[in-house]
Amino acid sequence: MTRRPADEGTITILVVGFTAILLLLVAVVVDVSAVVLARRGAASAADGAAVAAAQQLDTATVYADGIGTDVPLSPDLVASVVQQYADDAREGQPGLTLEPSLDAAGTTATVVARRDVTLPFVGWLGVDKVVTVTAVARARSPLVAP
Repeated sequence: MTRRPADEGTITILVVGFTAILLLLVAVVVDVSAVVLARRGAASAADGAAVAAAQQLDTATVYADGIGTDVPLSPDLVASVVQQYADDAREGQPGLTLEPSLDAAGTTATVVARRDVTLPFVGWLGVDKVVTVTAVARARSPLVAP
């Protein structure tokens, strides 16, 4: 069996093309995985900080006005505990920021977590290498009648 000269090298081009596509897919999967993992870590930190913040009773309000159906939270204690939680969480998640806030009634703590993620491969494509992921968590401590 003889080969025709026009067919020589076509397999090489096909293999090179498929290899390029495969490498591009691997790069996309690695970059997307980095974002998903960072988002999950930010959400976990926000959840933990919100739960910790929801346990910071405002004793002055309780002693002055009594307690209603929800636990009044101390803005200073909430900010302090969220800052401590952020400092601890930053060891495993560099660049993580946690921003606490309270609702108008002062009974629900909201924590917004933000983290910049540097993508390992997307820079080759000329796209911005840094993506900011954000997660929001809310927690409150309702009182339950005995």
